[in-house]
Amino acid sequence: MTVLSHSATASTVPQPQGWRRVLAERISYRILGMSLVLGFLLGTLLVVVAWNSFGVAELAPPKDVVLTIPAGTAAAIKAGLPTKTPSEVRLISGDKLVLDNQDVVAHTIGGWTIQPGTVLTVLAETAAVNVFSCTIHPSGSLGLLITARPGLIDAILVTFLVSVPISLVLFAGWTVFRMLETDDPEYERAA
Repeated sequence: MTVLSHSATASTVPQPQGWRRVLAERISYRILGMSLVLGFLLGTLLVVVAWNSFGVAELAPPKDVVLTIPAGTAAAIKAGLPTKTPSEVRLISGDKLVLDNQDVVAHTIGGWTIQPGTVLTVLAETAAVNVFSCTIHPSGSLGLLITARPGLIDAILVTFLVSVPISLVLFAGWTVFRMLETDDPEYERAA
């Protein structure tokens, strides 16, 4: 009886050598998952604190911004004196600009004419930057800046953009500290 030799060739996946092998052995997917969760929680907390500290106006409900044209504005402009009205108005989409003409003369701002003693309300619908010609300033112009009110998608995007780097830093830090804790001479030789 003839015995035929059957050698099975095991397909081996080449293993990384040196520091790459040690690094592949030391990376923990559990730590990666924990750092992603903790990074997302820290990122969310950071975004909430930042928006509550610096973006209160953007998160607040729409409001009425009153621009009062005081009595004597036309006379002050005619005399070459400065007026008491601001030269720029900042709104957030959804706010209303309330133009209150307390002067004895009709004033125009852009295409709007406000008769003496009347109030005109304009809804700021979309984000825009405009400079309107007006009769309430000696310069003859009024700047209007309307910024967009952030929504849920904006909050999610900002949270994601903040959380991912935090997660990666946490993961890298935990991985490095785990490697520093080891007394593995093979790792020290591979480095």
